[in-house]
Amino acid sequence: MMDSSDQLLTVAEVARYLGVTPHTVYRWIKQGRLPATRYSPKVIRVRRSDVAEFARRAPGGVAEARVMYQLGPSLGSPEYDAERKEIKRLLDHYSKLSRKPRPKGAPRRGSPEALLEVAGILTKEEGEELRRVIREAKTYSPPVEFK
Repeated sequence: MMDSSDQLLTVAEVARYLGVTPHTVYRWIKQGRLPATRYSPKVIRVRRSDVAEFARRAPGGVAEARVMYQLGPSLGSPEYDAERKEIKRLLDHYSKLSRKPRPKGAPRRGSPEALLEVAGILTKEEGEELRRVIREAKTYSPPVEFK
């Protein structure tokens, strides 16, 4: 009969027990820091005694991993309020930009001319080449393979 120290745990159970994400547990297994047994490509189990030994041996590593996934600023804190104000400011700015009417004769959004006008990243010749490549890509049909 199996005692409780030899009980096999899933990666999700180990993550819950240690207070970290399953990704962290997989990383520790891959690094060889946490012994595990792979029963198939998708089935990994860890002995409870190994998890307890790992937590005892590396409490700093577990605490460090937990800190990485802690929540951000708490409600009502100055950091939270500042973050909220910044997000609201950015959303208001974007809202104003999206409602701005386009001038008559402005190039179509996403066109090479619009890219040239807005970002200045294309020359006229590059814009024409980009338009030609896009047009060819739209009309291209891959060859049919017969088996």
